Amino acid sequence: MLRSLTAFVLALAPALLAQDVRELSTPTGHYTLVGVSATTITNTINTGYRLIDIDLRTTGLLGSTYDAVFVQNSGSYAEAWWWYTGQTAAQVSSNLSANSARLIDIDPYEDVNGNLRFNCVMVDNTGSNNKPFWWYYGTTTTSIGTNLSTNNARLVDLDSYTIGGTTYYAAVMIRNTGADARGWWWYLNVTPAQISSFLNTNSAQLYDLEPRSNGNFDCVMLQNPTPAAWYWWYGLSSSDVGYLMGQYGVRVIDIDSYLVGTTRVYAMVTINNSNALSTSIGNAMRNRTDGQVGCWLERINGSNIAYLNGDTQFEPASSMKVLHHTHAMRQVRNGLPLTTNLTVYTGYSGSCPQDTGPFSQNLQGVLQLMMENSDNARTQAVRAYFGNSNLNATAAALGMASTSSNHRLGCGADAIANPNRITLRDLHTLHEQVANGYLGTQRALFYQLMLDSVNDLSIASIINAEGASLGLSSTTIASFRNFTDVAHKGGSYGLSSGGPLYYERCEFGYLSLPFITNDVITPREFSFGAFVNNASVDAQASAAIYTDAIPELLRPQIRAALQSWTNSLAGVTSFGAGCNGYSQTVSGLPRLGATLFYNGINGYNNGITLFAIGFSNTFAGAIPLPFALAPLGGEFGCVALNDIQITDAAIANSSGNVSYSVTLPSATSGIGFQYFTQLYSFGPVTFRTSNGQRSIVGL
Repeated sequence: MLRSLTAFVLALAPALLAQDVRELSTPTGHYTLVGVSATTITNTINTGYRLIDIDLRTTGLLGSTYDAVFVQNSGSYAEAWWWYTGQTAAQVSSNLSANSARLIDIDPYEDVNGNLRFNCVMVDNTGSNNKPFWWYYGTTTTSIGTNLSTNNARLVDLDSYTIGGTTYYAAVMIRNTGADARGWWWYLNVTPAQISSFLNTNSAQLYDLEPRSNGNFDCVMLQNPTPAAWYWWYGLSSSDVGYLMGQYGVRVIDIDSYLVGTTRVYAMVTINNSNALSTSIGNAMRNRTDGQVGCWLERINGSNIAYLNGDTQFEPASSMKVLHHTHAMRQVRNGLPLTTNLTVYTGYSGSCPQDTGPFSQNLQGVLQLMMENSDNARTQAVRAYFGNSNLNATAAALGMASTSSNHRLGCGADAIANPNRITLRDLHTLHEQVANGYLGTQRALFYQLMLDSVNDLSIASIINAEGASLGLSSTTIASFRNFTDVAHKGGSYGLSSGGPLYYERCEFGYLSLPFITNDVITPREFSFGAFVNNASVDAQASAAIYTDAIPELLRPQIRAALQSWTNSLAGVTSFGAGCNGYSQTVSGLPRLGATLFYNGINGYNNGITLFAIGFSNTFAGAIPLPFALAPLGGEFGCVALNDIQITDAAIANSSGNVSYSVTLPSATSGIGFQYFTQLYSFGPVTFRTSNGQRSIVGL
């Protein structure tokens, strides 16, 4: 039975240089393999990983098996390191000397001939990696305590073993000073409840956990000055180990197997291996539902932004229909007419479509109802027309390595007996392939036939809230929404195998956000989604996806996109001066598609006015601006402030005021364009000019 103890979730903080691999929480590649051969370990190492923990499982004539923990040997985890199996104590010492190394893990055991042997992992102990260390074997806990005191040290590994019926201890310790100094504790033969109590009392986290045959544990715990989220469990099956690593987004730092009766179970200590966004969303989803959870956000042709259980296969329910849709639209791209008639059946048993009551409907109509209404009869029409094997062939062609369509959508018994399988990574792959041209010119229609409203999934609400918090105008926020594109598909099942209902939910989609770079809208495309499987309460599963996951996945990217719009806001600034009190004001802002009013104030009563638009306020041809107009009949101090490319004329009212309207095009190519306006007011003999207005077209 899986037993999950208290999860200690502490504030994330950057790792100190002195932290070792059991304290680092920077996300990295990792593996935990149980019951594997030395050959399997070697093969894993050859792919760029290094061992941090090894424990002998069995040894005999057929060879030995091990439990092993790896991290990717790169970045902050990179080390020169070595590992050995079946070593004598003298060989361990010799290898330490030859490699100028120190031990990080020692695994003593009695071989088939009754001899003491060691498996071990050691790392470079030179230069900045150097730490004074000691290792002991064939000793007692009393002696270990004495050595800890003598060496002013703390334990990094503690193991017990039996030789000839006598129990001994082996220990590795480092000096507890300088950057390696930690508050720390060690306890022998304690129960899980006692461990939890000590952890709380000491505000500590587990560092090393060793099971005893009586169900108790020996353990080492640290008071880490930069604690990360971490968890520990015991009594796990091998499948539990993998499930919990994915569910919590963690990597193992210590794992040990032991027998409860004749059943082999595991105890493990883990540390957070997710970025801040993934960690936050994972915590929220797990707090909401008892189901298995996952989330994903990745920029199309870019880097992953949030990941939890992204490579875990799950039952996607109606989210699988996006594969049907992609396959059909690929055939359209290859020449199949959208007017092609498919046979649709009206018969249903619950939500399961039956092959009764046939009628014909064109492919486009079928696809739209399948994707927008999640119509199962139309989905089965697509599956039957194109063939399920061809759907799976398309998945393979797209690179969806963990996807298989296995049953008729909407049929609960089939979903239980032969569930469809997919991963969040595969759904991302599908959308990335579509974005990169898999459907050719049919891409736009592919999205159009899906749920594609910005009001879906709280996206419009997030845009409105984040835009307001940035101080953007309602017009700018509305323009942003108009440039945002989304297409998505969700699905859910309520299933029962004779017991209570359990629920499977998924939502996944494509999002294009209008980032502005150098005053040009440059869309950034993303795939996003979340799933909950095997939940006991559907409402909680739904809230985990639609309240806790998707809005918070998208919020930081939406905010970042909106922030880019603050640099391309429409603006008007006055420059120069009018003469004899004549002035120009502007009503409105020069936004795309907007109508502005340029107003002349205090001109000649009932006089002719000229509205001049130019594109330069520095030169009119070869003539520098401003240019004095008195020689041309202008009143004193009147100057030309632009190069006059466009003009309009009107008669001022009896107060000498006039207004001209300018309607700007909606084309985004106009963003950042600027123009300059000035008004001329003509009297019986002379004329006067207004100040100028610089208008910058924005959003």
